[in-house]
Amino acid sequence: MGRPKLLLPYGTSTILGSLASALRAGGDSPVVIVAAPDDTELQEWARAFGAMVAINPDPDRGMLSSIREGIAVLGGTARLAQRGEVVLVSPGDLPALRPATVAELLWRRAAAGAPLAVPAFQGKRGHPLAIAPDLLPEIETLDLSVGLKELLERHAAAVLEVPVDDPGAVRDVDTPEDYESLLPPP
Repeated sequence: MGRPKLLLPYGTSTILGSLASALRAGGDSPVVIVAAPDDTELQEWARAFGAMVAINPDPDRGMLSSIREGIAVLGGTARLAQRGEVVLVSPGDLPALRPATVAELLWRRAAAGAPLAVPAFQGKRGHPLAIAPDLLPEIETLDLSVGLKELLERHAAAVLEVPVDDPGAVRDVDTPEDYESLLPPP
């Protein structure tokens, strides 16, 4: 993108605010936002939103390092697994994700007893990824350079793809053109 994107305006909020609101409204609580140590604007925004904030001291280690920091703020994988909590993981740049998609994903994962579930729009897997409590401790064993892809590969036969009619589950914002295409016409 060439500039910080998560706090760019989107609808009545921001890119991240729209996503976080959809997660919360769809049944995911609490919401944890992971920020770099020097990204005080994002940290302040997250606290004002009512989200928990995790700091990734070295974001260059990749997305899995951020996921681990977020889970640590929640008490760690063992504690979450013990409490039977499902964790949803998503990059912060999916502003058009619908709350109904989150609710459907959580419901279908629980009904099937699936260890992993992802929304799929027109056959393309999107986010958030739902991880069942039993698999949470495995996150600590994953290679940082591979990330959650390794978990999905280990349990490929058990991944539940939930068909959704929500392009927001797969439309992230990586370029200025992506951002512009998501905005309503002037």
